[in-house]
This record gives sequence, structure tokens and C-alpha cells, in this order.
Amino acid sequence: MLRIARLIGVIGAAIGTGLAVVSLHAQATAQASRHSVWEGLYSDAQAVRGRDAYTKACARCHMDDLGGHEYAGALAGYPFQMKWEDSSVAEVFGRIRTMPLGEAGSLATQEYLDILAYVLQANGYPSGQDELTVGIAAQRWPRIKIERVKN
Repeated sequence: MLRIARLIGVIGAAIGTGLAVVSLHAQATAQASRHSVWEGLYSDAQAVRGRDAYTKACARCHMDDLGGHEYAGALAGYPFQMKWEDSSVAEVFGRIRTMPLGEAGSLATQEYLDILAYVLQANGYPSGQDELTVGIAAQRWPRIKIERVKN
């Protein structure tokens, strides 16, 4: 009888632990999931770091003003928004990670995230309280679409 009581106690504890883990996972997923570029995907401090990283790694091709030129596309303004409209933030992040040209992956992941934050800021998307993370930047579903800024 004592064995059965212990077994029931162990099973109850396991179920309780399992429910707690599922609950924590659901909360983390809800916090990590974003649906729109208008939700503040990055922080202001991250965009500042991104500007510095951009100046060092990207400006020589995409220009200081993110305006791009013939061989390196614009990363801000109407040309950027038209090129990437209806693409996802994950697609833009994937493309950024292939840079600098001939040196793909040469930056730290955090630097790529910071640069993406700067690009989002330069395009008029609002900042938020939290920093952009790989979980958000690479989020495939729900898809965070690049949308044109409506003036």
C-alpha cells in the first residue's frame, strides 16, 4: 500500500512539473513571438551599436547614409522598402548575415542583430524596450513582414 502511495506521489509530481514546463514554454513563446515591425523589435541602444557596426562593416559599399549605389542596394528609404516589401524580417536578417561581400559570417551574431536594428530604425520602424534577438530576427512564423512606412 505504501508503494502505491509513493507511486501516485511520484506520478503527481511528474505531471505537475510537466505542466509547469509547458506553462513556462508557452509564456516564453508568447513573449518571443512578434507579429509586426510596428511592435518595437529592437531597442534604441541596440540601434546605436548597430550604427557603429554598420559604419565599420557596411558603409564602404552601402554608403554612410544607407543610400547604396549601383552594386550595393539601399538599406533605407523607399528603395529598401520597395525591394523588401512583403519579405520577412527573417529574410532581411538572412541576407545581412551573408555580408560583408566575400566575408559572410565574419561579424558576431550580435553585430548582425545590431545592424538590423539600425536598418529598421533608419526606415522609420519604432524601437521598443527589448533588444532584437535571434529568436525574433529569424522568426519564420508568424511572419514579420517589412511594410512600407506610410507618411
